Parts: sequence; C-alpha cells; structure tokens
Amino acid sequence: MSMTAKERFYTALSGCRCDRVPTLLKIWVDLGAVLTGTDLREVVESSATAMRVVVDGALSIQADSARLFHLPNRRTKIEDGVLCEVDENGEILGPIDMQGGLATRVRNRGRINLEDTYRAALIQFWRCDEPLVNTVEDVKRIAVPDKSFYEEVGFGKLQRELMEKAGDNMALVGDCGSATLAFHVLFRELSLALMDLLENPALTHAIMDKGVEHAIEKGKFNIDCGLRMLRLNDSIANMSVISPRHFKAYILPHIKTVCDELHHYEPAVRIYCHICGNVMPIMEDLIGTGLDCIGPLDPMGGFSCGDARRAVGNRIALMGGVNTLSFINSSPEELMEEARICIEGAGREGGFILGSGCVVPRGATRENLVALRAAAERFSESDVQQ
Repeated sequence: MSMTAKERFYTALSGCRCDRVPTLLKIWVDLGAVLTGTDLREVVESSATAMRVVVDGALSIQADSARLFHLPNRRTKIEDGVLCEVDENGEILGPIDMQGGLATRVRNRGRINLEDTYRAALIQFWRCDEPLVNTVEDVKRIAVPDKSFYEEVGFGKLQRELMEKAGDNMALVGDCGSATLAFHVLFRELSLALMDLLENPALTHAIMDKGVEHAIEKGKFNIDCGLRMLRLNDSIANMSVISPRHFKAYILPHIKTVCDELHHYEPAVRIYCHICGNVMPIMEDLIGTGLDCIGPLDPMGGFSCGDARRAVGNRIALMGGVNTLSFINSSPEELMEEARICIEGAGREGGFILGSGCVVPRGATRENLVALRAAAERFSESDVQQ
C-alpha cells in the first residue's frame, strides 16, 4: 500500500518496513539557498528565510524529508569586501564565516553575553578566539531557554507554516541541537574541549548538563509544534576523534537523558542522532542511549551500511550511507549505484532511510540530488524490502 512521505519516514524511523526506502538529504541553509536561488546574505540576516530555503529546496528535488533549523536574525554590512555582523548602532561585531558555518567571529569577547537567552539559544552563530567559559561557575551563567522562548521569538509560527506547506508530501524533522561534545566545543573550542575529556571532567559534565537542558527544551518545543521526528547532533563525538571509553563516560549518559525525557514527554516521538565519522565501535552504546535511529553512516568513517546493519541487526533504525563527496564528484548513475549498495546492505528488512553520509555540499548538482530519490524508488521495487 502506498504511503505518504510523512508516513514513510516515520515508519522507517520506527524500525519498520515501508512501501519503499525513504530519503533524507542533509540539506543545510547554504545548499537550500542555492536550490532556491536565494542570496546567502539574506539567509544570514533572516531566520525565516533560513528555515524556508531548506524546506523549499528539499521540495524542489522531491525529497521525502527536510530538517528545520533555527538561525538568528542579524544585521550585516560589508567591510573591505567581507560580510560582517553589526549591532543596532552599526558597530561591527566581526566577520561572518560565509564559507563554513555562517558564524560571526566576534572580535570582542565581552559582546557575547551568555546570560542573554537569545544569545545562549543560538550560540553556535557567535564564536570568538578565546573560550567562553573556563570554570564550572562560568557554566552556571549560561542561560537555558525554556520551550516557550522558541515560540515567543517566532520559530513556532514559522514551523507551523512550513508544516502546512509540506503537508504529507514531506516529513519535517525538528532540530534539538547538540547536548554533548559539539555543544561543549561551542564554549571551549575543539582543542580545549578534547583536553577537557582528559583533564577536566567536572567542567565537561557541567557544560554537557547545560546542553542536555537546551536539547530537552528544544525537543519539547518541537513536539508541542506537532513534530514527531527529532534530530540530535554530535558530529564530533565519533571514533575518528574520541575513544569508546570517553563516549561511554560522557556522551552516552547525556544523550540517554535527552532521549528518556523526550520519550516520556511524548512516547510517539522518534529521535535520531547525527554522529558522522566512525561509529562502529560504539554501536551498542548508541543503542543503549534509547535513540530510535543511528545516522548518518558516513562511509568516510571506514564502514558501510551493511557493516552497520550486521552490527545492530533489527534493533534500531539506520540512516544515511551515501558519500557526501559523491554529490559533487560522481555522475547520477554512479551515485545511484552507491545508493543501491546502501539499500541492499541495510534496507532489506526495513528500518532504513537512504541519505547522505553528512551534510550535502553546496556545490552538489541538482541531477545528483534527484538521483537519490530515483535510486530509492528503483531499488525498493526489487526484493530489497520484501
């Protein structure tokens, strides 16, 4: 029986069989801007534009799903050919990383007030060259916006509008941000954050405890908006960067707290976590967190979808598998062959979502983006899901 995109995606996240394998292309706002012909500066300046280009871009390539991201509203000006953020008085805060994550590199650390709820909620978009916290006492100053904050600043209205626009034609995924190492890095930068795992466990747990609070409130907000599919992120907490011992000590318990709380708040909600790189040594730990799905099965981590399925059996859903570089380096036919191998490796019994192994580069060709959906339709018609 034919399913809607929303039914298909939810069913696969629940570990069950679908009429065909659903797809999730990890489109971020930069690629969304390209797909919709939107100037990236408009995305930087407007949270509404940022959210819409992802959904509109995904609809334009007939994707089964798209993720909803919260970006801040920012004022900008060009200084010496570089786009910079400015405050309400026109004073420059710093340059914006237009080639990467679109964060403002704030020149004066004092301009980042961690007790400001708006700043704390969207902290990934303001970075500086020194750590934002150094002690557990510093961490206590980080504001934790409750679920009502996201409604008050307009994200709820935006999401409901996009949910209505997508209808049953596309599943929308609410973003909970990161509760763990990726959250830690926002306040300590990467090198210090990694050293903290060894030298400062009290500070590490204090920061991640704040991350848990942030993720739970964002999750509850998304659930209250009507979303039943949620994303957690910790792209850094993989075995290409940290050890299984540190994952078990720091990442597992904090992700478990988020999953337990949100599943209690809404038992029907399904949660996946984006951890790229090598995750094979921590598959059992990932299952132990209470997640409903593991993604994005990044082949650049040195394993395949088939390896992942053999490791977990049918105990948890899987997502991803297609090399992100294939979207810019491969032909549509080559990409479809790669997708076929992913489907046959992990999708024979259902509980699999075909997708990119990480965020899709903004230089991806439209032909290759469409090819992923074509592969899901073609190879799901075989005996893969029978």
